[in-house]
Amino acid sequence: MKNKLIPILAVILCLLICLSGCGLGSYIDNNGNSQNPSRPVDPDDPSNPDNPSNPTDDYTANVFLSNSLFNPGDANVTVVWRNDASIVRVPLGADGKANAGELDGTFNVYLEGLPTEYSYNPNAYVASADSRRVDILINTIVEPIRGDGLGMYDSQGCYIVRYDGTYRTNIKNSSTHLYYQYTPTVSGLYSIESWINVYSDEINPEIQIYGGTHANKWYIRTLDGGGAELDGGFTKNFRYEYPVSKAEVGNSFTFAVGGISKTGDYPITVDFAITYEGEYQSDLYDIRVIRAEEAIEKAAQPGANETFNYADLGTRIYSMKNFKYNNGTGFYHYYSEEEFGDDPYEYGKNYGPILCCNLKGVLPSYSTTTIYNANNVGEEGISFNFLRLYNIWIEAEQKFAVYDYTEFIRTDYNRVCNSDGMCYVTEELRQFLQKFAENHSLWTDGIAPDSGTPEGKGYTANQDAMWLFACGFYR
Repeated sequence: MKNKLIPILAVILCLLICLSGCGLGSYIDNNGNSQNPSRPVDPDDPSNPDNPSNPTDDYTANVFLSNSLFNPGDANVTVVWRNDASIVRVPLGADGKANAGELDGTFNVYLEGLPTEYSYNPNAYVASADSRRVDILINTIVEPIRGDGLGMYDSQGCYIVRYDGTYRTNIKNSSTHLYYQYTPTVSGLYSIESWINVYSDEINPEIQIYGGTHANKWYIRTLDGGGAELDGGFTKNFRYEYPVSKAEVGNSFTFAVGGISKTGDYPITVDFAITYEGEYQSDLYDIRVIRAEEAIEKAAQPGANETFNYADLGTRIYSMKNFKYNNGTGFYHYYSEEEFGDDPYEYGKNYGPILCCNLKGVLPSYSTTTIYNANNVGEEGISFNFLRLYNIWIEAEQKFAVYDYTEFIRTDYNRVCNSDGMCYVTEELRQFLQKFAENHSLWTDGIAPDSGTPEGKGYTANQDAMWLFACGFYR
């Protein structure tokens, strides 16, 4: 019996060894249409890919598309090994392989002549004496769902992107930036990185980051670094990382891609990849509880003959022309050289009544909620805290956070309201009102305004005067 088992076990062992070497890698499907292949396995020597069947010290490259070796067909694709001392170019064979022979040192490895429907990261591959073989992964260019990229909003042509993958932007001149609106469908950490060859050193790509929602967007900053670059080089690839928690899935964010040509020749192309990097390590927001520091003086009761006048002054237009901060009082005021040049209120020349915020009353320009009750907006069982402002950019820390103004409004400024529910407008309160207007899309530049917002009610505002929707003065 023992002698019969030996050959049977040997056959089983051989079968297991063969099966274990047949895989060509695996995919991570994050959003239903994206593929991030793991390192492919060379079928020539699947059990030990770093030591191929050719027992030499050759530097070799394999090029893969969709986890299979890439046949360039009629295209003249060249694999380049390059360092500061030498450059070696070898045509890519029909088997998707190239052999540079015996080399000495560390080399960056990239491709030349790749057909235009494909892209890859030309700065990601390095060969050295310890790792002579590189596997270069190329991708098919992904097209946006719709748009031409020329406008910031969907209705203006903004590219709509649903999936991670490799995209290509065609830039007509140095001032052109094409807009993309990306909506992640799963939580995680995402990166947006340009793929410009640093050795070509002809294009410097850049990305503009925007805050807000699909309906109301504003510029935050421009990046032209963070990715691959050479010391002293013109090309500085951008890399931007964006964490998405489970609560943020379905919310879109907007960016714009541009580029500068070193020679001044246009058009140019900028390839970039939106990549799912992995799970977001924490689904807890970086929540900053904001408390007031300037809510000190209680608003005075109105005089017997005084009425409350809203800041649009009856025009339905909000402008900073008639309002100014007074360092002496620490409040904003109605300001007019003609009316208050002789200082009738004794706040200083040209300064009139103190500006108030209608914290607790119904606003004629905004019927969605009062400011005080904005912590509970919606129906029973489905409500939102509008006093929690999301995606606030902190320039000093180079990150987004959530600002929670609940106690700031409902405790600190409520305490200094008069019996009408009015409080004086300080600088910190103005900042809150401006962020509130931006965060909740009170103005959308005509892009589907909500009926309860000032824009939906026919009001307009300059960018710096959006906060005035809740303000006015007694007179």
